[in-house]
Amino acid sequence: MSAIPVEFLHGLGQSPSDWDATIASLPEWLDPATTTIPSFSAPAHKPFSLNEAARWVLADVADRSEEPAVLVGLSLGSQVAIRAASLEPGLVSGLILSAPLARPPKAMLKIQRAMMGMLPERAVAGRPIEEGGSGLTKEDILAVLDTFTDFDLRPELYQIQVPTLVVVGGNDRLNRKSSGEVVESMRDATLQVIPGAGHEWNRTHPEQFAGVVTNWIRATFGDAVS
Repeated sequence: MSAIPVEFLHGLGQSPSDWDATIASLPEWLDPATTTIPSFSAPAHKPFSLNEAARWVLADVADRSEEPAVLVGLSLGSQVAIRAASLEPGLVSGLILSAPLARPPKAMLKIQRAMMGMLPERAVAGRPIEEGGSGLTKEDILAVLDTFTDFDLRPELYQIQVPTLVVVGGNDRLNRKSSGEVVESMRDATLQVIPGAGHEWNRTHPEQFAGVVTNWIRATFGDAVS
């Protein structure tokens, strides 16, 4: 039996290293990898492109395995995973989406951007690359947010036919409604709320995150992992 490939996609302001503790807790029958999405690295110089980010992920999946992968995305990484499954369904066997958005409410996006705009650089920017962070500046992050003004994934969500688990932290109140909307927009998706977890629970609850991933893949692809 070959290991099931799993690709972890970080959120805005995070980096692949934020998945290290989660990956360390996975069983051997999973073959995990992380992707650094280049569109995240310099959005102030080049507008963020969801298509470009998704294509980069798909190329990495195709390079590392002959089997389709389960894509695990957090926040903005989940939007990238959705677009990847929409563009190349043959390369994706399943989706685990943490705090995804089908369409950001414009009022919420406007408030979020305004609040970030008022915060000091150190409170918004990602950790330096040499410390395992994204290296994103405040300007970079605001530029990415600006690309989602007219964002709506609902039409392609309905077209996706792979099994999907949508998860959201019980304390992540801002994203609980939007996560439910993603489930309602898909043909084969279930919602799981994680009690006591916040938005970036891959950082705060890595072993629990690994357990959710492991249990769902085992339940969904039982014949492949037995």
